[in-house]
Amino acid sequence: AAYRLIDLAQHQSFDISSEAFSSLRELLLVHREAAASYVVANFEEFFTHYHRLLQRGMDYVARRQALRLLGDMLLDRAYMEVMLAYVSNEQFLQIHMNLMRDSSKIIQLDAFHVFKIFVANPQKPHRVVMILYKNRERLLKLLNLLDSGKDSKTSASEDLRIVMGVLTALTTPPRRPTLSPTNVAAAVAVDMGMLGGEVALSVVEAQ
Repeated sequence: AAYRLIDLAQHQSFDISSEAFSSLRELLLVHREAAASYVVANFEEFFTHYHRLLQRGMDYVARRQALRLLGDMLLDRAYMEVMLAYVSNEQFLQIHMNLMRDSSKIIQLDAFHVFKIFVANPQKPHRVVMILYKNRERLLKLLNLLDSGKDSKTSASEDLRIVMGVLTALTTPPRRPTLSPTNVAAAVAVDMGMLGGEVALSVVEAQ
């Protein structure tokens, strides 16, 4: 059912696409326990389908709805296991880094709200750290541009400053032992407490 709804969300008809997104949101966030278990069990296949909604050729409204729904999923406690797997994937990180270069400022900000979860993870995999570190200066410039047009008292502006602070302090630590999923989940929950719920760049990949 989820894949059929994702396909319909890409429909050229606005009414069909909107209805599909409404049903997909209900499926994923109303029936969240069952949906989260399904996504965990079919992680790669699900996100292969879902990320099609974020491609540059997709309708603006569909891309924005897909980003918003994804952010809501990843910040939902029922999706903790999904979130941990998602923010450990360097290819997914690069998707959102590229979306933050979109010509639409709103798409940039929606992508930032997913990107900040990668940055807030205190147990980042080595390759994720290296991608953030190698792109740090360009990311900081981009985030400064996003912050420049926002009221300094808004939660989004505060999140931007926190993320910029984390990136500024980022180092390239040696590889470290992986924590158990329980410990990682606890650590991410603590760090996420810090955060409230097109420049011609290319992503530099980790070596």
